[in-house]
Amino acid sequence: MQKVENAENISLILYLVPLIASTIFTLYLWISEGLSLTLPETVYLTVTKDPYLFLIGFFAICLGILIEIYASPSDSKLIRFADNSKQIQILAFICIGSVILSVWSVSGYSFNFGRILQILLEGRYALVFPLLLFILSFLHNPTLKFNFLSFNIIIKHVSIFLLIASPLVFYGLWRIHVPWVFLISITLITLFLGIVFLYRDFDK
Repeated sequence: MQKVENAENISLILYLVPLIASTIFTLYLWISEGLSLTLPETVYLTVTKDPYLFLIGFFAICLGILIEIYASPSDSKLIRFADNSKQIQILAFICIGSVILSVWSVSGYSFNFGRILQILLEGRYALVFPLLLFILSFLHNPTLKFNFLSFNIIIKHVSIFLLIASPLVFYGLWRIHVPWVFLISITLITLFLGIVFLYRDFDK
């Protein structure tokens, strides 16, 4: 029981890493430029375009999922899947809310939706990150069945490798300037396979 509680506490901290890291980085840059009533656009774009911040946050969430799932008793793993799916969705909504507030501040608290949309689209990872979280929560839902898979042998713990590899794949493809369509697609395929293997392992 103590092991499960410790795993849940560690996972919770890991789930909060994206919010904590981006907040600290934003405050650091904001203070460096001089605090003001509105968030400087340069600060917002620096944070939302930082690939390392994106990778750290996404890696922390994948690690949090793995820790919590593998620490759970066998008879409650599917329940833990459902709980994690809801937690990830909540985190995605929090990320979207913080992005909207940040963009509104950058725009000078105006209701110029054209300007707000422009700033929002320029902050690339501000949109990609919550989108990946929603997809992750969908794939993580235990009600989603993968009956079309009929593997006879699945390498033990291959899901761990794939989930951890997904942000690394993203980073590697980004470094070699792969087009965004392929970058996102390959990353999602890696993530999808990791979730499938993880789910099938518990569904036997």
